[in-house]
Amino acid sequence: MIHWKDISKIDAHIHLLPDEVHQANPDSDDEFSYAIQDRHIEMMNHYNIKKSVIMTFNDPYLMSMDFTLDAVHRNIIGMCERYPGRYYAFADIDPGSSPEENCDKLRELFPNNWFKGIKIHPNNTGINIDDEYNDPVFDLAESLDLPIAIHSYPSSDKKHDPTDFCSPKRITNIMNRHSNVKVIICHMGGFQWEDCLGIDAYLDLSCILPDYVKEYGIDKTREIIKSFDIDRLFFATDWPCSRSLDPNEIYERYFELLDALQLTDEEVSKLAYHNIEKLLHL
Repeated sequence: MIHWKDISKIDAHIHLLPDEVHQANPDSDDEFSYAIQDRHIEMMNHYNIKKSVIMTFNDPYLMSMDFTLDAVHRNIIGMCERYPGRYYAFADIDPGSSPEENCDKLRELFPNNWFKGIKIHPNNTGINIDDEYNDPVFDLAESLDLPIAIHSYPSSDKKHDPTDFCSPKRITNIMNRHSNVKVIICHMGGFQWEDCLGIDAYLDLSCILPDYVKEYGIDKTREIIKSFDIDRLFFATDWPCSRSLDPNEIYERYFELLDALQLTDEEVSKLAYHNIEKLLHL
């Protein structure tokens, strides 16, 4: 039996803030104060994580001190170049800009080997994922053959509400308009996971796995995971973010729970690295 702490892995969804942001906010004590690259690379080495994918926030105030999309992408490139081959990223958009302006910036960015797709975070943009605002980005992703990763963990007050900005029902709506775009549903749609069944999309386990176990127990969580096509699931943590864990607990808890799922060796290898490696050509 393969143990998750031992197998080589790709964490398909993490967050890092550039050094300039940390330096400008020395008194920060939230979860993002942990999002220091040197700290994370130590964890990667300790836990046999060969590569990680940096996800963006659609909020330039979090990822730069110039507060511009260009600065965000420049900072991400710097982090990827700092540890070549260990980090890749999804490109950002700025909800303060028009769709056309965002697409112009993305065209300038691609092709860039450090960037493997585009991230949309509807709860941060305040724009429903199926709003026509997002259509030009989907059109661009199709033309460039890039996947789009979509935050989909409806907030606690809309835990089961399909009207949330990022609900799987809304993701289905926009996918119906852009059927050729590869989509990653981040956090498995949260507790609306049943609405993800049958969607022609990939899903990552970031943030949600410990929450499922807390809510349902390990047996039901195993049933949920097994109800999806293993070829479309990715190991991912959302480090250092969690709704139930301290940042220092995330990796240990994930490996403990993944071992408890009792997946086959083939399923483990697909989930741990093969699926995301194949999709992103890592």
